[in-house]
Amino acid sequence: MGGFLEHYFELIRNEISAGRIIITISVLMIAFLLRFIIFRVLNNSETILRENKRKIMVNTSSFMSFFVVLGLLFIWSSELRTLAFSVAALGVAFVLATKELIASFTGSIYKASNNVCSVGDRIEVKGVRGDIIDRSVMATKIMEIGPGHDTNYYTGRIITIPNSVFLTEMIKNESALGKFCLHTFRVIIDNTDEWQSAYDILLEEAENECKQYIDEASVYVDKIQSKNNLETPIIGPQVVIKFNSHKEILLILRITIPLKKMIEIEQNIKRNFLTRFKSHN
Repeated sequence: MGGFLEHYFELIRNEISAGRIIITISVLMIAFLLRFIIFRVLNNSETILRENKRKIMVNTSSFMSFFVVLGLLFIWSSELRTLAFSVAALGVAFVLATKELIASFTGSIYKASNNVCSVGDRIEVKGVRGDIIDRSVMATKIMEIGPGHDTNYYTGRIITIPNSVFLTEMIKNESALGKFCLHTFRVIIDNTDEWQSAYDILLEEAENECKQYIDEASVYVDKIQSKNNLETPIIGPQVVIKFNSHKEILLILRITIPLKKMIEIEQNIKRNFLTRFKSHN
């Protein structure tokens, strides 16, 4: 009788395990099919911008991965509990061996929960500056911009940084104002009586280049600042004077412009300034 019951319960356990395997395969297939359909629709769409397509694809992949993992944990919860008790003695060694992976996973949670940055943002971390083009649970990919802050051209290199960096390093997000940015650059001139002319010409050229964006930037930035209960910065161009040395004067120009047109507008201002200042002299 005892042998019959033991055999009966063994059959039940096998049937339950087989059912869970079928459910697991079904969950994986459904997730893969949904991801395939969404990607197919996005690739065939001509109304959605390419940048928005990339964001939707990345978010879809992250969303599907999260719910697949969550579903598998729910399906195999009893087996996982049993397994957890079996490997408890190896816990400390496992943590030490995978501390970087755990730190990256924790950094990913920290980044998402605190809205540190997202796909499309321009950030700087550990001296690396660029636009975020992809992200995962463990790492973030950046299309590098450089060299340094003197130019804003893509270098053609993609840099992958572990998400653990977001726990230990300071992150500079240049996209805090959305599609606009407060851009600053310097112009050095000789310390002569012509500095006032240089000041006036630089400010005038900045106003000419930025006037078409002022109204839109004011509304856009004010909306973001009001949402975060912050004081709205001065939107119009401003020039600050500093002494670089006893022979040179440093003119620092700050302008509010679209982030995507930063290079174009800066170069136009510099080119027009040099042309007019040279003619004036």
